[in-house]
Amino acid sequence: TAGVAPTDDSFTIVAPGPADHDRDGPALVSDPDLGFEGLRSFGPNLVHHTQLKIRSGLATNAFMMVDSPGMIDSPGGDGRWERGYDFEAAVRWLAERADVILLFFDPDKPGTTGETLSILTNSLAGTDHKLHIVLNKADRFERIHDFARAYGALCWNLSKVIPRKDLPRIYTMCLPTARTKGGLGLDDLDRSREEVVGHAFAAPARRLDNAVTRLRDSAATLLVHAKVAHHARTQATWAKLSLYATTSAAAAALAA
Repeated sequence: TAGVAPTDDSFTIVAPGPADHDRDGPALVSDPDLGFEGLRSFGPNLVHHTQLKIRSGLATNAFMMVDSPGMIDSPGGDGRWERGYDFEAAVRWLAERADVILLFFDPDKPGTTGETLSILTNSLAGTDHKLHIVLNKADRFERIHDFARAYGALCWNLSKVIPRKDLPRIYTMCLPTARTKGGLGLDDLDRSREEVVGHAFAAPARRLDNAVTRLRDSAATLLVHAKVAHHARTQATWAKLSLYATTSAAAAALAA
């Protein structure tokens, strides 16, 4: 999420379970069945800023959700390390393993924080097929002029970091409250929210597609490595033959 100052500074993982209980970061990364042991590579600061919340009675038991810390402006220096760990790399690690990515923007700062732009540029590059951009809390706008200004600002900021002629769709939605029942434009927000929820619930079905995509990318990388290794081996072989021929010629000249 991006917008106002975050209320917490931890990655929160919500998973279904038979009973409600919480686990801290060290316990999370120590459980091989959960698949988060790779977070150890980012150091203890990230591990201690990660938590697991197992909840019963969720709407689905088919997937788990990861809520990242809110992204804010960096006062200076290398923003990647101001949290005590490489935030961009951690987001990238999670994004590569996610089946659906929802990037929420609040109306207060629609894509204007430096950390948000760096995450889009460095961490979420290449995830367009599963990335959905959402302008949340759109019911806060009292005038259409305010909405247009925030939406335009978000589009402008995204255009600076997304190397595409056409921007991806931006879903405008709000949380379901009594205020969203009817009213000018509010029905559209409800429909947009339902689409976003539909994308989230489609995560299990997308997992196979994403697995095929990762396999294709890995195969392409392996092919490049194989070509480089083959070229290096060929060059080394020719170098040895050339050296052998030169040595033989020199020996023959000395014998003569």
